[in-house]
Amino acid sequence: MADTQRYVEAVLSWSRAQSVTVAVLKRGADDTGWTEIGRTDASEFTATGLHPERSYTFAVVPVETDGSLAAEDEWETLRVAPTADEGTPALPAAPTGFAAAQDGPNVNLRWDAATDGVTVAHEARVGDSWEDGTRIAAGVIGTSLAWAWSASGATTLHVKAVDSLGRTSREAASATVAIAALDTHVTADAADQGALGWPGTKTHLEVDGGVLRQERLPLHFGAAVVPFGSFAGVPCFAKYWPRGVYESPVFDAGQVEHQRVEVDMGAAQPVDAGLPFGAIRRPALGARAGRDEQLVPLGTPTFASQNSWRLTPLAPVDAAVEIDTSPTPGGAWDGWRPFAPGTYRYWRTRLRVTVSGDGLRFVRVPRLVVTRRKFNRKLEGEVVVNCSPVNVVFPVPFQNPPKVTASLVGYTGTPIVTNVTSTGFTIAGGAAVFAGDPATFAPTVHWQAFGT
Repeated sequence: MADTQRYVEAVLSWSRAQSVTVAVLKRGADDTGWTEIGRTDASEFTATGLHPERSYTFAVVPVETDGSLAAEDEWETLRVAPTADEGTPALPAAPTGFAAAQDGPNVNLRWDAATDGVTVAHEARVGDSWEDGTRIAAGVIGTSLAWAWSASGATTLHVKAVDSLGRTSREAASATVAIAALDTHVTADAADQGALGWPGTKTHLEVDGGVLRQERLPLHFGAAVVPFGSFAGVPCFAKYWPRGVYESPVFDAGQVEHQRVEVDMGAAQPVDAGLPFGAIRRPALGARAGRDEQLVPLGTPTFASQNSWRLTPLAPVDAAVEIDTSPTPGGAWDGWRPFAPGTYRYWRTRLRVTVSGDGLRFVRVPRLVVTRRKFNRKLEGEVVVNCSPVNVVFPVPFQNPPKVTASLVGYTGTPIVTNVTSTGFTIAGGAAVFAGDPATFAPTVHWQAFGT
C-alpha cells in the first residue's frame, strides 16, 4: 500500500433483532476462510483495519445459547470495497475535451475542467500509448500545459486524471498533432518609425527633425479660425496639446501565425525639465499692480507669477503603448489592448502610442522601433552534468541570444541555465542543483535552443 493511503473503517448494519447476539466474521478476497472479528448485541458493528483498495466479505452469524455459531444458511453476508474500483469514491474520470496544437517551439495542451469531484491534478505523457509513453509533466493543476517538443512529425500525447491518493483514471485522453519543423518558415522585420518618417496616423503630434513631438496649441481667442476650435480638457497656460496619439502602419504577416512583438522607445521618455516661464505672457490672478503700485490694464503682456502654474497640477508624463490584431487580411480587428512584449497570434497587427502630459513641459518621442520575429531555428543535444558546470557551445551560432530550455532525462527537476549568448550557454552543476551525491550522480540533461 502506498505511504499516502491509510487503513479505513467500515460500519456494518443488519436487520436481525437487537436481542440476538451475533458474531461478525470477515474474509478477504484472497482468503478462503472466515475470521471472527467481534460479537455484539447491537444492530451494527464497526470493522477496522481495512485496506482502502481491497474488497472484503463480512458475515453476521447468530450465536447459539451454547456459544456456537448458527448454520451457514442463517448468515447475512455483505461484500465491502472501501475505495476499490467498484467502491466509493471511484477512480478519477478520464479528461474530456482534450486538444493539442503546436505553438512554435511548444505544443499547447488543454482539456476540460474535471467535474467528478475526485480529480486533483493531471499527468501527461508522449508516445504511442500511455503505457509506452514518456512522462512530460506530473501534478499539473489546471486545464492547460505547454510542452517544449524535441522532434518534428506526428506526435501522440496522452493525459490522465489523478486523485489525492495518486490513482490515475482508467483511460487516458489522447490527441495526435503534426509538429512542423521551425526552419520551414521565416518572418522577421524591424520597422524604425522615425527613419521611415513616422508614416503612421498622428493626432496632436508633429514631426520635428526626425523626432515625434507634441503639437503646439493654435492661437486661443481671437484667431481667424472657422469654426472656432475646442480647447476642452486643455490645462490652464498649456502651450502644447496635453495628449497626442501615434498609430503605426499595419504590419501584415501574410498568414495567421504567432510572432513575438517588441517595441524599442529608448531608455527613457525625454522631457524638458524646465517650465517655460518666459513663454507665458498672460496676466496672473486678474489685475496686477506694477512696482509703482498702479494697476496694470488687463491684457497687458507680462510674466506670469509662480501661482499661475501652481494652480494647475503638473500631470505625470506618460507614453502608453497598445496593440491591436486581426486574424484576417482585411476583416475586423480584435480591439486595442495594453501591449506587453511577447508572442501574439495574428495575420495583421498595429501599435498605438499615446503621449500624455500637462501641456507645459515639452514631451517628444525620439525613437520607436517595432520588431517582429518568429523562432525559425532549433538546436538540441544532451550533456552529462555532475559537480562542475558545463558550457555548451552551439555548432552554428544564432544571430541573437536564443531561448534555451533544459530537462533531466529519467528524473524530475529542472536544470539551471545561465549565461545564454548567441554562441552557447552554461548548465549549473553540483549538489545544490541535483539531488544525491554529485560525485556519483551524473544526470543527463537534454537541452533545446530556439532562435533566429
